[in-house]
Amino acid sequence: MPDSPPHGWAFLVARGRQLGYQALLVPDFLAESNEYGVLDRAAGGESAVEITPVHGLAAGDVVLVYRSERLGDGDLGWLSGPVTDQFGRPLELLYGFVLAGGGVSEVDDADLATARAEVIATYRRFLAAESAFEREISKPFVLRSVPEPALSTAPAHIVDPGAGAREPVVAAASPSPIARRLLVVVAVIAIALSVAVWSLLLRGRGGPVTDVELVELESTTVDCSQPVTVQARITTDAAATVTYHWESKPAGDSRPATGDFASAGTQTVQTDFQPDAEAGEEFTFTQKLVVDEPNSVDDSREYKLTCR
Repeated sequence: MPDSPPHGWAFLVARGRQLGYQALLVPDFLAESNEYGVLDRAAGGESAVEITPVHGLAAGDVVLVYRSERLGDGDLGWLSGPVTDQFGRPLELLYGFVLAGGGVSEVDDADLATARAEVIATYRRFLAAESAFEREISKPFVLRSVPEPALSTAPAHIVDPGAGAREPVVAAASPSPIARRLLVVVAVIAIALSVAVWSLLLRGRGGPVTDVELVELESTTVDCSQPVTVQARITTDAAATVTYHWESKPAGDSRPATGDFASAGTQTVQTDFQPDAEAGEEFTFTQKLVVDEPNSVDDSREYKLTCR
């Protein structure tokens, strides 16, 4: 029987005019396994198409095909307003499609166009009501992209050298002990390289910012007449100028800020949150620190506090 055509699932990661980056459209099977967070790790340059394999998921191995794109004046259709967020930064989409259990050797632009049409519709609904928006689920569509060729698993074909031959036919020579050891070494190196490359992707394109960590507050009881100060640590492994911003719920996003690292090290940055609560009341807020440049890294923490 002929092989069934490959399928893809559209996905979208984007921020709104008020809310920060999040997965807005995710494949149904990643939603079921609660592993759609892997989409947030995708990092692509504008316009260029990226292909990233992801292994070790409960839903199985997948391949992400995606690009990053800034929105233009005509992309929002009936929605009015600028194509920027509340701080004047251009709105961007990270979108593409996910393949399950296979790869792609050549990406067809028609597949990205199909995914884009679906994500634009999702994004318009998101912008129309950001705070009330619920993550949407994508269904599979038939791909035109060229899949990676499957490795043949058929047994080797043995040819009889002719009647009367007395020597046995050998399909393949067994590797020598030295060759076997070399194969093991090559396999170990390949696995180590794969782990290293994926680790670089997870930490944000392998840039100088290696870690972001929100600091826990010293006390869960605070004076609500004063702003609550939240701190975070940014760590680099080289000299860098770091651009970052804060995303707070329910306060919204901050303006971008920068910090200069003369060499590898850790610096502490902070922001303030003004509670809207009275003495004796409990309240909850979430802070997220997002490093935008020179590479993408973030961390978030939910704070549950009581006013004294």
